[in-house]
Amino acid sequence: MAKVVSVLMLAVCLLLSGCSGVPTSGPVERVSADPGHFNSGVEIAPAPPGPNASPVEVVEGFLHAQASWQPQYEVARAYLTAEASQRWRPEAGVRVYAEGNPVVATDTSATLRAPLVGTVDAAGAYRQSTGSLDQDFGLVKDAAGHWRISNPPEGLTISEYLFASAFSRVIPYFFEPGGRWLVPDPRYFPRGSQAYDGAVRALLEGPTDWLEPAVQATTVRASLAGVTVSSAGVAAITLRGTGPEPDAAARIALLTQLTRTFGQFETVTAVEVMWEGAAEAWTVAPYGRTIPVGAFPDSDPAPRQGSRQLFAVTDGVLVRAMEGGGGNANLVVAPGITTAVTAAVRSDAVSAAAVTQDRTAVVVGPLSENSSQTVLTGVGLRRPDFDRQGLLWVNDDQGDWWLQDATGAWRQLDTSAFGEGTIETFRIAPDGIRVAIIVQRPSGEHVLGVARIDRTDDVAVRSWRELSVATTSVASTSVIDVGWRTADSLLALVGEGRTTQVFAIAQDGASIAAIGPTAVADPEELAVAPGVPAMVRTTGGDVWRYNSDFRWSLHLTGASSVLYPG
Repeated sequence: MAKVVSVLMLAVCLLLSGCSGVPTSGPVERVSADPGHFNSGVEIAPAPPGPNASPVEVVEGFLHAQASWQPQYEVARAYLTAEASQRWRPEAGVRVYAEGNPVVATDTSATLRAPLVGTVDAAGAYRQSTGSLDQDFGLVKDAAGHWRISNPPEGLTISEYLFASAFSRVIPYFFEPGGRWLVPDPRYFPRGSQAYDGAVRALLEGPTDWLEPAVQATTVRASLAGVTVSSAGVAAITLRGTGPEPDAAARIALLTQLTRTFGQFETVTAVEVMWEGAAEAWTVAPYGRTIPVGAFPDSDPAPRQGSRQLFAVTDGVLVRAMEGGGGNANLVVAPGITTAVTAAVRSDAVSAAAVTQDRTAVVVGPLSENSSQTVLTGVGLRRPDFDRQGLLWVNDDQGDWWLQDATGAWRQLDTSAFGEGTIETFRIAPDGIRVAIIVQRPSGEHVLGVARIDRTDDVAVRSWRELSVATTSVASTSVIDVGWRTADSLLALVGEGRTTQVFAIAQDGASIAAIGPTAVADPEELAVAPGVPAMVRTTGGDVWRYNSDFRWSLHLTGASSVLYPG
């Protein structure tokens, strides 16, 4: 509520010509990291500079005007000299700076110095930053004697607070190399109709540089002619072709992407696509021309399948975990596995892999039969994970990382992309194209990052990006465990000194939200999957269930590991 009130006061102030000294910061409230979150924000009405605006008022007014999209950012340009207005390119990207750093001014100058927390490139992709901003705006007086900015920074410069209010997190989706299901590619666009336009343009222009090697680009060659959303929630999209109208397969592929992408907007229930100059809209059986956003369910980037089932390892065996029970109250599955300490279950809940209690072997067996086989031996083997293709991944205490391919052969993965240190644990995203990894640095610090899984030729893990999970109150943290909460967001179990918190984190780090301390002693492991409650297991074997922010309840006891299929 404090955030909303602050923004409303700001809007009122900007509308009043007599306002001076508008605030440049406010309380930071991290938005939800859920992929379906479409930030409705609060309208910020920018005002042009007053006739007697001081240097600091001119700069502050310029900064605030950038947080409200208008065609060509007319109001923001009113704070610039004529020459600066001509060369300023707001579409070049966004720099997001930390709160609590006011503009420093003299009688004739104004400078903004602040930590840079993130950047958004011209394609709308966010990336965390550890740099700093030191911007002298070059204040000069125009012919009328009014202060104006002669040295605007390239692109937009927006505080963390205003960025959260003014920009929407929008997720275009692209097909994985096999063309079977979609992969999220988060972007950030000015809220309102610009988010609709940005989503379509992003699909047509292709994935971000980071994701591009691992997914398929859209094959339809077109530009956006326009998007309108009716009161009934139908998004009417008109495309202007740069070549012939696409064939049926290309149409269905793009419609699949569009319905999944527009399904995140609360105001949209269906999509219609018109090729400019064509007689009628694209049609797909059995929907006709109006395609509901829930169409093409097989393309879901995070299918639930067997993921609603919670499993645990108790007394060396794998069980379907029953609420409130220990090992005796649970249903034993994979009876051929009898000496497990940790395990993984395939997403279809057909088979399981387990690490033996002495951590020297990986054993695989079906959930419904009393059989098993040893598929890998080693020393210090750790928690395994299945990807969506059913391939098995496992690492060990030395930081070696192994993949069992479809032929049953094992090969060691290259981990050089992660820098110095060893892999502690990892979790593969539901789409099998991204992986969250915790690396222990030589200093002992445990850091979190996300990497891309390239599957075009051979399977390789590349383009590691470290994610900062430090909070405003605690600068140093150590990540204990991680899992995929949604198709594009994580839950991380993070140690902060003597306390442990669970954070929801967007895969690009643009949003971080504490969902509460576990309120239990020695939390050690997370069980996370889309659409089901998160679980935390303690070193003592208690498993706690996430109910709502800062509320956890005891779910079961006696577990050495807890997991959802993945």
